[in-house]
Amino acid sequence: MPYNYHYDLATSQRKVILKLIFKWKGSIWKAIYQDLLIWCFCYGIISVIYRYALDRSQQDTFERFMQFCNRRLDYIPINFMLGFFVTTVINRWMTQFANLGMIDNIALFTSMYLNGNDERGRILRRSIVRFCVMSQTMVFRDIHIGVRKRFPTLETMVAAGIMTSADLKKYNEVESRYAKYWLGFNWSFNLLNEARREGRIESAYTQNAIAEEIRTFRSGLSLIWTYDWVPLPLMYPQLVFLAVHCYYLVCLVSRQFVINSDAKMTTEIDLGVPFMTIIEFIFYMGWLKVAMDLLNPFGEDEDDFDCNFLIDRNLTVAMGIVDDTHDDGPLLEKDMFWNDTVSPLYSKAAAQRNVNFYFGSATNADSQIPDDVRQITMVPHPFNEKLDQMYGKRTNRPPVESVVELKRDQRFSSGNNRKQTVEGRISNKIGAMFQKRHSKSLTFSPEGFNTKARASTDIEKLPTFLTNQKPCYSNPDCIVEVDEEEQPKTSEETKQEPPRKRVNISNKRESVISMGRSRSFNHFGEHVDYHDYYDFDKE
Repeated sequence: MPYNYHYDLATSQRKVILKLIFKWKGSIWKAIYQDLLIWCFCYGIISVIYRYALDRSQQDTFERFMQFCNRRLDYIPINFMLGFFVTTVINRWMTQFANLGMIDNIALFTSMYLNGNDERGRILRRSIVRFCVMSQTMVFRDIHIGVRKRFPTLETMVAAGIMTSADLKKYNEVESRYAKYWLGFNWSFNLLNEARREGRIESAYTQNAIAEEIRTFRSGLSLIWTYDWVPLPLMYPQLVFLAVHCYYLVCLVSRQFVINSDAKMTTEIDLGVPFMTIIEFIFYMGWLKVAMDLLNPFGEDEDDFDCNFLIDRNLTVAMGIVDDTHDDGPLLEKDMFWNDTVSPLYSKAAAQRNVNFYFGSATNADSQIPDDVRQITMVPHPFNEKLDQMYGKRTNRPPVESVVELKRDQRFSSGNNRKQTVEGRISNKIGAMFQKRHSKSLTFSPEGFNTKARASTDIEKLPTFLTNQKPCYSNPDCIVEVDEEEQPKTSEETKQEPPRKRVNISNKRESVISMGRSRSFNHFGEHVDYHDYYDFDKE
Protein backbone atom coordinates (compact mmCIF):
# COMPACT_ATOMS: atom_id res chain seq x y z
CA MET A 1 0.00 0.00 0.00
CA PRO A 2 1.15 3.60 -0.51
CA TYR A 3 2.84 5.41 2.34
CA ASN A 4 0.14 7.17 4.37
CA TYR A 5 1.29 10.75 4.94
CA HIS A 6 -2.07 12.20 6.05
CA TYR A 7 -1.00 12.45 9.68
CA ASP A 8 2.09 14.40 8.63
CA LEU A 9 -0.23 16.90 6.90
CA ALA A 10 -2.47 17.48 9.92
CA THR A 11 -1.51 21.14 9.59
CA SER A 12 -0.30 23.19 6.64
CA GLN A 13 2.60 24.84 8.41
CA ARG A 14 5.80 25.48 6.52
CA LYS A 15 7.84 23.03 8.56
CA VAL A 16 5.31 20.27 7.85
CA ILE A 17 5.60 20.84 4.11
CA LEU A 18 9.38 20.77 4.28
CA LYS A 19 9.21 17.59 6.32
CA LEU A 20 6.96 16.03 3.71
CA ILE A 21 9.22 17.02 0.81
CA PHE A 22 12.19 15.20 2.28
CA LYS A 23 10.38 11.97 3.15
CA TRP A 24 12.10 8.94 1.66
CA LYS A 25 9.60 6.07 1.80
CA GLY A 26 7.38 6.15 -1.27
CA SER A 27 8.90 9.49 -2.33
CA ILE A 28 9.97 10.84 -5.67
CA TRP A 29 13.59 10.74 -4.52
CA LYS A 30 13.44 6.99 -4.03
CA ALA A 31 11.80 6.56 -7.43
CA ILE A 32 14.24 8.57 -9.56
CA TYR A 33 17.54 8.68 -7.71
CA GLN A 34 19.04 5.82 -9.74
CA ASP A 35 18.01 7.35 -13.07
CA LEU A 36 19.30 10.75 -11.93
CA LEU A 37 22.68 9.35 -10.88
CA ILE A 38 23.07 7.50 -14.20
CA TRP A 39 22.17 10.62 -16.17
CA CYS A 40 24.57 12.82 -14.17
CA PHE A 41 27.35 10.27 -14.59
CA CYS A 42 26.87 10.17 -18.38
CA TYR A 43 26.71 13.97 -18.48
CA GLY A 44 29.99 14.20 -16.58
CA ILE A 45 31.73 11.74 -18.92
CA ILE A 46 30.67 13.70 -22.00
CA SER A 47 31.70 16.98 -20.34
CA VAL A 48 35.19 15.64 -19.52
CA ILE A 49 35.66 14.35 -23.07
CA TYR A 50 34.53 17.69 -24.52
CA ARG A 51 36.81 19.76 -22.29
CA TYR A 52 39.99 17.68 -22.19
CA ALA A 53 39.97 15.00 -24.89
CA LEU A 54 39.03 17.05 -27.97
CA ASP A 55 41.19 19.51 -29.82
CA ARG A 56 39.99 22.93 -30.96
CA SER A 57 38.51 21.86 -34.30
CA GLN A 58 36.77 18.89 -32.71
CA GLN A 59 35.37 21.16 -30.03
CA ASP A 60 33.98 23.49 -32.72
CA THR A 61 32.28 20.55 -34.40
CA PHE A 62 30.86 19.36 -31.08
CA GLU A 63 29.62 22.87 -30.27
CA ARG A 64 27.79 23.09 -33.59
CA PHE A 65 26.21 19.72 -32.85
CA MET A 66 25.21 21.01 -29.40
CA GLN A 67 23.57 24.03 -31.05
CA PHE A 68 21.77 21.80 -33.54
CA CYS A 69 20.32 19.58 -30.80
CA ASN A 70 19.37 22.43 -28.48
CA ARG A 71 17.38 24.25 -31.14
CA ARG A 72 15.38 21.12 -31.99
CA LEU A 73 14.51 19.88 -28.51
CA ASP A 74 11.00 21.24 -28.97
CA TYR A 75 10.45 18.65 -31.68
CA ILE A 76 9.69 16.19 -28.86
CA PRO A 77 6.26 17.23 -27.43
CA ILE A 78 7.07 15.91 -23.98
CA ASN A 79 4.65 18.17 -22.09
CA PHE A 80 1.61 17.20 -24.09
CA MET A 81 2.40 13.50 -24.31
CA LEU A 82 3.32 13.04 -20.67
CA GLY A 83 0.46 15.13 -19.30
CA PHE A 84 -2.22 13.39 -21.33
CA PHE A 85 -0.78 9.96 -20.51
CA VAL A 86 -0.66 10.60 -16.76
CA THR A 87 -4.26 11.88 -16.79
CA THR A 88 -5.46 8.72 -18.53
CA VAL A 89 -3.55 6.45 -16.16
CA ILE A 90 -4.83 8.25 -13.04
CA ASN A 91 -8.43 7.94 -14.23
CA ARG A 92 -7.99 4.19 -14.72
CA TRP A 93 -6.34 3.89 -11.31
CA MET A 94 -9.16 5.72 -9.55
CA THR A 95 -11.80 3.55 -11.24
CA GLN A 96 -10.05 0.36 -10.20
CA PHE A 97 -9.60 1.60 -6.64
CA ALA A 98 -13.29 2.52 -6.34
CA ASN A 99 -14.29 -1.02 -7.37
CA LEU A 100 -11.97 -3.12 -5.20
CA GLY A 101 -14.98 -4.23 -3.18
CA MET A 102 -15.91 -3.82 0.48
CA ILE A 103 -18.26 -6.54 1.67
CA ASP A 104 -19.74 -4.54 4.55
CA ASN A 105 -23.06 -3.78 2.83
CA ILE A 106 -23.64 -7.40 1.86
CA ALA A 107 -22.92 -8.57 5.40
CA LEU A 108 -25.08 -5.87 7.02
CA PHE A 109 -28.07 -6.51 4.77
CA THR A 110 -27.72 -10.28 5.22
CA SER A 111 -27.58 -9.93 8.99
CA MET A 112 -30.62 -7.63 9.01
CA TYR A 113 -32.93 -9.51 6.63
CA LEU A 114 -31.96 -13.18 7.03
CA ASN A 115 -33.37 -14.18 10.40
CA GLY A 116 -32.65 -17.16 12.61
CA ASN A 117 -30.28 -17.74 15.51
CA ASP A 118 -30.24 -21.51 15.09
CA GLU A 119 -27.43 -23.41 13.40
CA ARG A 120 -29.16 -23.40 10.02
CA GLY A 121 -29.56 -19.63 10.06
CA ARG A 122 -25.93 -19.12 11.03
CA ILE A 123 -24.72 -21.43 8.25
CA LEU A 124 -26.82 -19.61 5.65
CA ARG A 125 -25.53 -16.17 6.61
CA ARG A 126 -21.89 -17.21 6.94
CA SER A 127 -21.94 -19.13 3.66
CA ILE A 128 -23.45 -16.24 1.69
CA VAL A 129 -20.68 -13.79 2.66
CA ARG A 130 -17.95 -16.45 2.45
CA PHE A 131 -18.92 -17.34 -1.12
CA CYS A 132 -18.66 -13.65 -2.06
CA VAL A 133 -15.16 -13.42 -0.56
CA MET A 134 -14.26 -16.64 -2.37
CA SER A 135 -15.20 -15.16 -5.74
CA GLN A 136 -13.29 -11.97 -4.94
CA THR A 137 -10.20 -14.00 -4.04
CA MET A 138 -10.41 -15.92 -7.32
CA VAL A 139 -10.51 -12.66 -9.27
CA PHE A 140 -7.52 -11.28 -7.36
CA ARG A 141 -5.58 -14.54 -7.90
CA ASP A 142 -5.63 -13.89 -11.64
CA ILE A 143 -4.75 -10.19 -11.64
CA HIS A 144 -2.65 -9.56 -8.49
CA ILE A 145 0.86 -10.94 -8.19
CA GLY A 146 0.86 -10.93 -4.38
CA VAL A 147 -2.44 -12.82 -4.13
CA ARG A 148 -1.27 -15.34 -6.71
CA LYS A 149 1.84 -16.04 -4.70
CA ARG A 150 -0.28 -16.48 -1.58
CA PHE A 151 -2.78 -18.83 -3.28
CA PRO A 152 -0.95 -20.61 -6.09
CA THR A 153 -3.62 -23.38 -6.14
CA LEU A 154 -7.22 -23.75 -5.04
CA GLU A 155 -6.15 -26.18 -2.35
CA THR A 156 -4.33 -23.33 -0.63
CA MET A 157 -7.63 -21.46 -0.46
CA VAL A 158 -9.11 -24.46 1.34
CA ALA A 159 -6.19 -24.45 3.76
CA ALA A 160 -6.71 -20.71 4.36
CA GLY A 161 -10.40 -21.24 5.22
CA ILE A 162 -11.87 -19.31 2.32
CA MET A 163 -13.21 -22.54 0.78
CA THR A 164 -14.18 -25.87 2.24
CA SER A 165 -13.44 -29.29 0.80
CA ALA A 166 -17.06 -29.62 -0.29
CA ASP A 167 -16.85 -26.24 -2.02
CA LEU A 168 -13.71 -27.28 -3.90
CA LYS A 169 -15.25 -30.58 -4.97
CA LYS A 170 -18.38 -28.86 -6.28
CA TYR A 171 -16.27 -26.19 -7.95
CA ASN A 172 -14.26 -28.79 -9.85
CA GLU A 173 -17.42 -30.57 -10.97
CA VAL A 174 -18.60 -27.47 -12.82
CA GLU A 175 -17.18 -27.62 -16.33
CA SER A 176 -16.46 -24.35 -18.07
CA ARG A 177 -13.89 -23.19 -20.58
CA TYR A 178 -13.74 -19.81 -18.88
CA ALA A 179 -12.92 -18.60 -15.40
CA LYS A 180 -15.63 -19.49 -12.90
CA TYR A 181 -15.62 -16.27 -10.89
CA TRP A 182 -19.41 -16.22 -11.08
CA LEU A 183 -19.87 -19.54 -9.30
CA GLY A 184 -19.54 -18.21 -5.76
CA PHE A 185 -22.10 -15.48 -6.43
CA ASN A 186 -24.43 -18.05 -7.96
CA TRP A 187 -24.21 -20.13 -4.79
CA SER A 188 -25.01 -17.04 -2.71
CA PHE A 189 -28.15 -16.35 -4.76
CA ASN A 190 -29.23 -19.98 -4.38
CA LEU A 191 -28.89 -19.69 -0.61
CA LEU A 192 -31.05 -16.56 -0.66
CA ASN A 193 -33.77 -18.52 -2.46
CA GLU A 194 -33.54 -21.33 0.10
CA ALA A 195 -33.80 -18.86 2.97
CA ARG A 196 -36.85 -17.28 1.33
CA ARG A 197 -38.55 -20.66 0.95
CA GLU A 198 -37.78 -21.51 4.56
CA GLY A 199 -39.35 -18.25 5.71
CA ARG A 200 -36.12 -16.80 7.06
CA ILE A 201 -36.44 -13.84 4.69
CA GLU A 202 -39.78 -12.14 5.17
CA SER A 203 -40.46 -10.78 1.68
CA ALA A 204 -39.20 -10.67 -1.86
CA TYR A 205 -38.29 -7.01 -1.34
CA THR A 206 -35.79 -7.80 1.43
CA GLN A 207 -34.41 -10.69 -0.60
CA ASN A 208 -33.89 -8.37 -3.56
CA ALA A 209 -32.14 -5.84 -1.29
CA ILE A 210 -29.47 -8.40 -0.40
CA ALA A 211 -29.24 -9.58 -4.02
CA GLU A 212 -28.74 -5.99 -5.21
CA GLU A 213 -25.76 -5.52 -2.88
CA ILE A 214 -24.23 -8.77 -4.15
CA ARG A 215 -24.79 -7.61 -7.73
CA THR A 216 -23.01 -4.31 -7.06
CA PHE A 217 -20.10 -6.15 -5.45
CA ARG A 218 -19.83 -8.51 -8.43
CA SER A 219 -20.06 -5.67 -10.99
CA GLY A 220 -17.08 -3.91 -9.42
CA LEU A 221 -14.94 -7.04 -9.57
CA SER A 222 -16.00 -7.59 -13.17
CA LEU A 223 -14.86 -4.07 -14.08
CA ILE A 224 -11.48 -4.63 -12.44
CA TRP A 225 -11.04 -7.88 -14.35
CA THR A 226 -11.87 -6.20 -17.68
CA TYR A 227 -9.25 -3.50 -16.98
CA ASP A 228 -6.69 -6.28 -16.59
CA TRP A 229 -8.01 -8.03 -19.69
CA VAL A 230 -7.83 -4.94 -21.92
CA PRO A 231 -4.96 -2.67 -20.85
CA LEU A 232 -3.91 0.50 -22.62
CA PRO A 233 -2.43 -0.25 -26.03
CA LEU A 234 1.24 -1.11 -25.62
CA MET A 235 2.34 1.50 -28.13
CA TYR A 236 0.96 4.27 -25.91
CA PRO A 237 3.20 3.72 -22.84
CA GLN A 238 6.05 2.79 -25.18
CA LEU A 239 5.73 6.11 -26.99
CA VAL A 240 5.66 8.13 -23.78
CA PHE A 241 8.59 6.27 -22.17
CA LEU A 242 10.61 6.57 -25.36
CA ALA A 243 9.87 10.29 -25.69
CA VAL A 244 11.00 11.11 -22.14
CA HIS A 245 14.19 9.05 -22.33
CA CYS A 246 15.09 10.33 -25.79
CA TYR A 247 14.56 13.88 -24.59
CA TYR A 248 17.09 13.54 -21.79
CA LEU A 249 19.43 11.53 -23.98
CA VAL A 250 19.62 14.52 -26.30
CA CYS A 251 20.02 16.81 -23.26
CA LEU A 252 23.29 15.04 -22.44
CA VAL A 253 24.76 16.87 -25.43
CA SER A 254 22.58 19.94 -25.90
CA ARG A 255 22.81 21.09 -22.26
CA GLN A 256 26.63 21.09 -22.10
CA PHE A 257 28.31 24.37 -21.17
CA VAL A 258 30.33 26.00 -24.00
CA ILE A 259 33.88 26.74 -22.92
CA ASN A 260 35.06 28.71 -25.99
CA SER A 261 34.19 32.40 -25.93
CA ASP A 262 34.33 32.74 -29.73
CA ALA A 263 31.81 29.96 -30.35
CA LYS A 264 28.54 30.76 -32.11
CA MET A 265 26.48 29.46 -29.18
CA THR A 266 27.85 30.62 -25.86
CA THR A 267 26.54 30.28 -22.31
CA GLU A 268 26.40 33.09 -19.76
CA ILE A 269 28.51 31.21 -17.25
CA ASP A 270 30.31 27.89 -17.14
CA LEU A 271 28.90 26.20 -14.04
CA GLY A 272 30.00 22.71 -14.93
CA VAL A 273 26.91 21.20 -13.24
CA PRO A 274 23.57 21.67 -15.12
CA PHE A 275 21.40 22.63 -12.16
CA MET A 276 18.37 23.70 -14.19
CA THR A 277 18.44 20.55 -16.29
CA ILE A 278 18.65 18.43 -13.15
CA ILE A 279 15.58 20.18 -11.74
CA GLU A 280 13.77 19.61 -15.02
CA PHE A 281 14.84 15.96 -14.94
CA ILE A 282 13.40 15.52 -11.45
CA PHE A 283 10.03 16.92 -12.51
CA TYR A 284 9.58 15.09 -15.81
CA MET A 285 11.13 11.80 -14.76
CA GLY A 286 9.16 11.90 -11.49
CA TRP A 287 6.01 12.50 -13.52
CA LEU A 288 6.84 9.44 -15.61
CA LYS A 289 7.50 7.32 -12.51
CA VAL A 290 4.09 8.25 -11.14
CA ALA A 291 2.49 6.98 -14.35
CA MET A 292 4.53 3.78 -14.22
CA ASP A 293 3.44 3.08 -10.62
CA LEU A 294 -0.23 3.73 -11.37
CA LEU A 295 -0.32 1.89 -14.67
CA ASN A 296 -0.65 -1.51 -12.95
CA PRO A 297 -1.71 -1.12 -9.30
CA PHE A 298 -1.97 -4.89 -8.84
CA GLY A 299 1.76 -5.51 -8.65
CA GLU A 300 4.26 -5.71 -5.83
CA ASP A 301 5.43 -2.11 -5.64
CA GLU A 302 5.07 -0.13 -2.43
CA ASP A 303 2.28 1.96 -3.93
CA ASP A 304 0.22 -0.95 -5.28
CA PHE A 305 -3.03 -2.22 -3.79
CA ASP A 306 -2.64 -4.63 -0.89
CA CYS A 307 -5.34 -7.07 -1.94
CA ASN A 308 -4.25 -9.70 0.57
CA PHE A 309 -5.18 -7.30 3.35
CA LEU A 310 -8.53 -6.63 1.68
CA ILE A 311 -9.34 -10.37 1.47
CA ASP A 312 -8.53 -10.93 5.15
CA ARG A 313 -10.42 -7.83 6.19
CA ASN A 314 -13.55 -8.70 4.20
CA LEU A 315 -13.71 -12.27 5.51
CA THR A 316 -13.14 -11.25 9.14
CA VAL A 317 -15.56 -8.30 9.13
CA ALA A 318 -18.26 -10.23 7.27
CA MET A 319 -18.18 -13.14 9.73
CA GLY A 320 -18.33 -10.73 12.65
CA ILE A 321 -21.37 -8.95 11.21
CA VAL A 322 -23.49 -11.94 10.20
CA ASP A 323 -22.66 -14.18 13.16
CA ASP A 324 -20.89 -12.67 16.16
CA THR A 325 -23.04 -9.52 16.32
CA HIS A 326 -26.20 -10.79 14.59
CA ASP A 327 -29.37 -9.86 16.49
CA ASP A 328 -27.25 -8.72 19.40
CA GLY A 329 -27.04 -5.19 20.68
CA PRO A 330 -26.42 -3.30 23.91
CA LEU A 331 -29.01 -2.89 26.62
CA LEU A 332 -31.16 0.13 25.85
CA GLU A 333 -31.10 2.86 28.43
CA LYS A 334 -31.62 6.59 28.59
CA ASP A 335 -28.73 8.56 27.20
CA MET A 336 -27.01 11.31 29.16
CA PHE A 337 -28.90 13.99 27.20
CA TRP A 338 -32.33 12.69 28.19
CA ASN A 339 -34.55 15.70 28.92
CA ASP A 340 -31.46 17.89 28.79
CA THR A 341 -29.55 20.03 26.33
CA VAL A 342 -27.48 18.02 23.87
CA SER A 343 -23.94 19.24 24.48
CA PRO A 344 -21.26 16.58 23.86
CA LEU A 345 -18.04 16.92 25.84
CA TYR A 346 -14.55 17.60 24.53
CA SER A 347 -11.17 16.63 25.79
CA LYS A 348 -9.20 19.50 27.32
CA ALA A 349 -6.87 19.61 24.33
CA ALA A 350 -9.73 19.69 21.81
CA ALA A 351 -11.68 22.26 23.84
CA GLN A 352 -8.91 24.82 23.31
CA ARG A 353 -9.83 25.11 19.64
CA ASN A 354 -12.83 27.05 18.42
CA VAL A 355 -15.81 25.21 16.93
CA ASN A 356 -16.86 26.99 13.78
CA PHE A 357 -20.61 26.59 13.59
CA TYR A 358 -21.74 26.80 10.00
CA PHE A 359 -25.06 28.41 9.09
CA GLY A 360 -24.59 28.76 5.34
CA SER A 361 -22.72 31.34 3.31
CA ALA A 362 -25.83 33.43 2.59
CA THR A 363 -26.25 34.24 6.29
CA ASN A 364 -23.32 36.64 5.99
CA ALA A 365 -25.74 39.02 4.27
CA ASP A 366 -27.39 39.65 7.66
CA SER A 367 -24.40 41.70 8.72
CA GLN A 368 -25.08 44.15 5.87
CA ILE A 369 -28.51 45.11 7.25
CA PRO A 370 -28.34 48.55 8.87
CA ASP A 371 -29.09 48.68 12.57
CA ASP A 372 -31.96 51.13 12.12
CA VAL A 373 -33.90 48.82 9.79
CA ARG A 374 -36.76 47.05 11.52
CA GLN A 375 -38.98 45.89 8.66
CA ILE A 376 -38.92 45.09 4.97
CA THR A 377 -41.81 46.01 2.67
CA MET A 378 -42.82 43.27 0.23
CA VAL A 379 -44.61 44.38 -2.93
CA PRO A 380 -45.72 42.60 -6.12
CA HIS A 381 -43.24 42.61 -8.94
CA PRO A 382 -44.14 45.27 -11.53
CA PHE A 383 -43.69 42.81 -14.37
CA ASN A 384 -46.24 40.44 -12.85
CA GLU A 385 -48.61 43.36 -12.33
CA LYS A 386 -48.24 44.33 -15.96
CA LEU A 387 -48.94 40.77 -17.13
CA ASP A 388 -52.06 40.63 -14.96
CA GLN A 389 -53.29 43.85 -16.53
CA MET A 390 -52.36 42.67 -20.02
CA TYR A 391 -54.34 39.42 -19.73
CA GLY A 392 -57.10 40.90 -17.61
CA LYS A 393 -56.52 38.59 -14.69
CA ARG A 394 -57.64 39.56 -11.25
CA THR A 395 -56.32 37.93 -8.12
CA ASN A 396 -58.65 36.97 -5.30
CA ARG A 397 -55.93 36.37 -2.80
CA PRO A 398 -56.17 38.70 0.20
CA PRO A 399 -53.05 40.61 1.24
CA VAL A 400 -50.89 39.02 3.91
CA GLU A 401 -49.27 41.60 6.10
CA SER A 402 -46.85 40.23 8.66
CA VAL A 403 -45.04 42.29 11.25
CA VAL A 404 -42.47 40.74 13.55
CA GLU A 405 -40.66 42.60 16.27
CA LEU A 406 -36.97 42.66 15.45
CA LYS A 407 -34.78 41.02 18.07
CA ARG A 408 -31.19 41.46 17.06
CA ASP A 409 -28.77 38.89 18.41
CA GLN A 410 -25.16 38.17 17.62
CA ARG A 411 -26.01 36.64 14.29
CA PHE A 412 -27.91 39.75 13.18
CA SER A 413 -25.47 42.33 14.50
CA SER A 414 -23.11 44.16 12.21
CA GLY A 415 -19.95 42.22 11.56
CA ASN A 416 -21.23 39.23 13.51
CA ASN A 417 -19.04 36.74 11.73
CA ARG A 418 -15.79 38.50 12.54
CA LYS A 419 -13.89 38.74 15.75
CA GLN A 420 -13.89 42.25 17.18
CA THR A 421 -10.19 42.70 16.78
CA VAL A 422 -8.34 45.53 15.09
CA GLU A 423 -8.13 43.48 11.95
CA GLY A 424 -11.83 42.64 12.14
CA ARG A 425 -12.91 46.25 12.69
CA ILE A 426 -10.78 47.49 9.79
CA SER A 427 -12.19 44.75 7.58
CA ASN A 428 -15.75 45.68 8.54
CA LYS A 429 -15.13 49.34 7.72
CA ILE A 430 -13.62 48.51 4.36
CA GLY A 431 -16.51 46.15 3.61
CA ALA A 432 -19.03 48.85 4.56
CA MET A 433 -17.48 51.22 2.02
CA PHE A 434 -18.17 48.83 -0.85
CA GLN A 435 -21.41 47.23 0.33
CA LYS A 436 -24.51 47.62 -1.79
CA ARG A 437 -26.76 50.45 -0.67
CA HIS A 438 -30.34 49.53 0.04
CA SER A 439 -32.65 50.67 -2.71
CA LYS A 440 -35.13 53.37 -1.77
CA SER A 441 -37.27 52.84 -4.85
CA LEU A 442 -39.80 50.78 -2.86
CA THR A 443 -40.06 53.24 0.00
CA PHE A 444 -43.28 55.19 0.30
CA SER A 445 -43.44 58.70 -1.01
CA PRO A 446 -46.53 60.94 -0.94
CA GLU A 447 -46.57 61.22 -4.72
CA GLY A 448 -46.60 57.43 -5.21
CA PHE A 449 -44.10 54.89 -6.46
CA ASN A 450 -41.31 55.59 -8.87
CA THR A 451 -42.16 53.05 -11.55
CA LYS A 452 -38.87 53.40 -13.40
CA ALA A 453 -36.92 52.61 -10.24
CA ARG A 454 -39.05 49.54 -9.54
CA ALA A 455 -38.51 47.94 -12.92
CA SER A 456 -37.72 48.72 -16.51
CA THR A 457 -41.35 48.11 -17.48
CA ASP A 458 -44.09 50.72 -17.20
CA ILE A 459 -47.35 50.11 -15.39
CA GLU A 460 -50.27 52.14 -16.53
CA LYS A 461 -52.13 52.24 -13.25
CA LEU A 462 -50.55 52.17 -9.85
CA PRO A 463 -52.38 52.37 -6.52
CA THR A 464 -52.01 55.39 -4.34
CA PHE A 465 -50.80 54.93 -0.77
CA LEU A 466 -51.42 57.29 2.06
CA THR A 467 -49.82 57.48 5.46
CA ASN A 468 -52.21 59.72 7.35
CA GLN A 469 -53.33 56.76 9.45
CA LYS A 470 -51.37 54.10 11.27
CA PRO A 471 -51.73 51.06 8.98
CA CYS A 472 -50.44 48.22 11.15
CA TYR A 473 -49.31 47.30 14.61
CA SER A 474 -45.96 48.86 15.66
CA ASN A 475 -45.20 49.66 12.05
CA PRO A 476 -45.39 53.37 11.15
CA ASP A 477 -43.92 52.80 7.66
CA CYS A 478 -46.22 49.96 6.60
CA ILE A 479 -47.96 50.50 3.27
CA VAL A 480 -51.63 49.66 2.73
CA GLU A 481 -54.38 50.88 0.45
CA VAL A 482 -56.95 53.11 2.13
CA ASP A 483 -60.15 54.41 0.58
CA GLU A 484 -61.07 58.03 1.20
CA GLU A 485 -64.63 57.25 2.15
CA GLU A 486 -65.39 56.87 5.85
CA GLN A 487 -67.98 54.57 7.30
CA PRO A 488 -70.96 56.39 8.88
CA LYS A 489 -70.62 56.50 12.64
CA THR A 490 -73.02 57.22 15.40
CA SER A 491 -72.27 59.87 17.94
CA GLU A 492 -71.59 57.30 20.66
CA GLU A 493 -69.16 55.31 18.52
CA THR A 494 -67.36 58.47 17.52
CA LYS A 495 -66.73 59.36 21.11
CA GLN A 496 -65.59 55.92 22.16
CA GLU A 497 -63.16 55.03 19.37
CA PRO A 498 -61.11 56.78 16.67
CA PRO A 499 -62.33 57.08 13.09
CA ARG A 500 -62.38 53.74 11.31
CA LYS A 501 -60.97 53.53 7.82
CA ARG A 502 -62.27 51.11 5.22
CA VAL A 503 -59.47 49.04 3.67
CA ASN A 504 -60.01 47.33 0.33
CA ILE A 505 -57.97 44.15 0.36
CA SER A 506 -59.35 42.54 -2.77
CA ASN A 507 -57.20 44.54 -5.18
CA LYS A 508 -54.09 44.88 -3.08
CA ARG A 509 -51.42 42.23 -2.44
CA GLU A 510 -48.76 43.61 -0.15
CA SER A 511 -47.07 42.34 2.98
CA VAL A 512 -44.51 43.56 5.48
CA ILE A 513 -41.98 41.36 7.23
CA SER A 514 -39.13 42.08 9.58
CA MET A 515 -35.61 40.67 9.86
CA GLY A 516 -36.08 39.04 13.23
CA ARG A 517 -36.59 35.36 13.94
CA SER A 518 -39.53 35.68 16.35
CA ARG A 519 -43.10 34.69 15.52
CA SER A 520 -45.17 36.31 12.77
CA PHE A 521 -48.94 36.69 12.46
CA ASN A 522 -51.60 37.76 10.00
CA HIS A 523 -52.96 41.08 11.19
CA PHE A 524 -56.19 40.67 9.28
CA GLY A 525 -57.06 37.49 11.12
CA GLU A 526 -55.17 37.56 14.41
CA HIS A 527 -54.34 40.98 15.75
CA VAL A 528 -57.17 42.75 17.55
CA ASP A 529 -55.80 46.23 16.75
CA TYR A 530 -56.67 45.72 13.11
CA HIS A 531 -60.26 44.80 13.82
CA ASP A 532 -60.61 47.75 16.18
CA TYR A 533 -59.02 50.18 13.75
CA TYR A 534 -60.17 49.10 10.27
CA ASP A 535 -63.14 47.64 8.48
CA PHE A 536 -62.19 45.22 5.74
CA ASP A 537 -64.00 44.88 2.48
CA LYS A 538 -63.23 41.39 1.13
CA GLU A 539 -65.56 41.51 -1.82
